[in-house]
Amino acid sequence: MRKVVLTTVFCGAVFCQLPVIGAAADGEWGRLIYQKDSLYHRILVYKRGSVVTLRFGKQPAVQVQSQVDLNNLRQHMLSYTKLAFCGLLYRPEPKRILVLGLGGGVIPREMHSYFPATDIDVAEIDPDIQQTAKQFFGFREDDKLRVNISDGRMFIKELLRRKSVGKYDIVVLDAFNSEYIPFHLMTKEFLEQVNGVLAEDGVVVANVFQNNRLFDAELATFLAVFGRCQVFVDEYSTNAMLVSPGPNGRTLSVDEAVSQARALQRKSSFAFDMVTVASRLRPNIRPDKHTKVLTDDRAPVNQLRIQKRRKSP
Repeated sequence: MRKVVLTTVFCGAVFCQLPVIGAAADGEWGRLIYQKDSLYHRILVYKRGSVVTLRFGKQPAVQVQSQVDLNNLRQHMLSYTKLAFCGLLYRPEPKRILVLGLGGGVIPREMHSYFPATDIDVAEIDPDIQQTAKQFFGFREDDKLRVNISDGRMFIKELLRRKSVGKYDIVVLDAFNSEYIPFHLMTKEFLEQVNGVLAEDGVVVANVFQNNRLFDAELATFLAVFGRCQVFVDEYSTNAMLVSPGPNGRTLSVDEAVSQARALQRKSSFAFDMVTVASRLRPNIRPDKHTKVLTDDRAPVNQLRIQKRRKSP
């Protein structure tokens, strides 16, 4: 007999009971051990042995959002979370880091592991994601790693309203899923706000998909705001990282990135190879010349997301 646990969620104007199947046959990610419809996502958690997987949405094609091995939290199960460390090549000793989007908490948790004295703020709009990360993915907060339940843009806007704005050495933008991308976190106006909380020699890192026309629009928008943008392309997925340094920061050649990665690897003994991350730099990628910048008045984000790129990077 299947064990069924009923989870109560709010659906429109009524409360619905969604079954969590505790003994269903293993699928691609293992057993479904938890599901919940929050205000923002359908949260799905799977477990196979010690590996736990987070997905959002109902469709089989929806990509994995986060994955951890509870027996080895230092291991990066998804290659894009390693690629997100590329910001360290530009700012190797960050004192303050801001991450927009929590997911399973891998990126901020691992940054905290390697830089325990660094102040790390996370802005996550969904309190149920925070609870899921803590309950299933080994994520913990402390006085140096803090989660703020807030829309990322509103969190930054509130920072800018303060008399004294604390600047971040690294800002990581990772607040989206493969079903829907919030356009207000991609526009020129938003990135100008991000620039307002970025240190002069800091760096912005944005996790994006490289196989659609939205990639060109995002790259064009970063160039419009920051003047410079470099791309790190994931070897194993369609993810890429857009990297823009602040006005006193510098861009890197592949050789410079690799040299910096070797120094970082010796100092911090990462559980993955930072040299491999550095080697994924593609400094000459530029957006299609016909691409328009995303603005609050014009941001057809989810239409561009489903259109293939004219030329692959």
